[in-house]
Amino acid sequence: MRLKIRHETLYQYETPVTRSIQSIRLRPLNTPQQRVIDWHLSVPGEHWQVNDGFGNNVTMMTMERNMETLRLVASGTVVLTGKPLTANQGPLAPEVFLRSTPLTEADAAIIDFARHFGRNKRSLTRLMGELSKRIVFMPGTTTVNHSASQAFAQNAGVCQDHTHIFLACCRYLGLPARYVSGYVQSDSEYHIATHAWAEVYLGRNWHTFDVVNNMGVADSHIKLAVGLDYRDAAPVRGMRSGGGTETMSTEARVTITQSDQ
Repeated sequence: MRLKIRHETLYQYETPVTRSIQSIRLRPLNTPQQRVIDWHLSVPGEHWQVNDGFGNNVTMMTMERNMETLRLVASGTVVLTGKPLTANQGPLAPEVFLRSTPLTEADAAIIDFARHFGRNKRSLTRLMGELSKRIVFMPGTTTVNHSASQAFAQNAGVCQDHTHIFLACCRYLGLPARYVSGYVQSDSEYHIATHAWAEVYLGRNWHTFDVVNNMGVADSHIKLAVGLDYRDAAPVRGMRSGGGTETMSTEARVTITQSDQ
């Protein structure tokens, strides 16, 4: 499948920002599952490319001038190959992804939920299905700083919350599990193109678990970054001086252009 992506993010500030540094993870990874045909990332400041400890493509950007808006535009074409995930998916040993973080810590309620499930793919698929029914997809009910336990307690959230809760369950069960950020192609008007899902190391390979869509395959997913939680794989994170209150709007479109021959 050949997919075309256009993703625009606009930050607006109450007062001028005088200095800014951003870590931008908006360049898809080249993997056996996806091949980047072309990609362009438009940023307004000085920038350079690095790879972080998880193997993600990171654009570092700095600005040393006053600005009241910051616009980032990523666009390009990616071919999905349909190949399954394998053991060699990143520079780190799977055991690294056993570690919990403040966003993925399992509290008593999550532990009580997770302990009823086993450590095999069939059982995790059932766990995913139960979570997709229990945690209502409801934009605006959480922020990027909400933890798995907070979202689980209110039974509502967005894709990052579903993923954090699933990671908390898997790590409690002793299974390496990691957060994935990216895009998903969907014909449903209720799904936005930016997305998050999980990958779990079972046996000798990684396996996909998209809790929001209750899917165990990533045949319409484009991977941008991986990490222990949202903060490791966030499309944009940074620090600034000045600016006051910040508002952010984003629009992403993923469309099928043609079947890859």
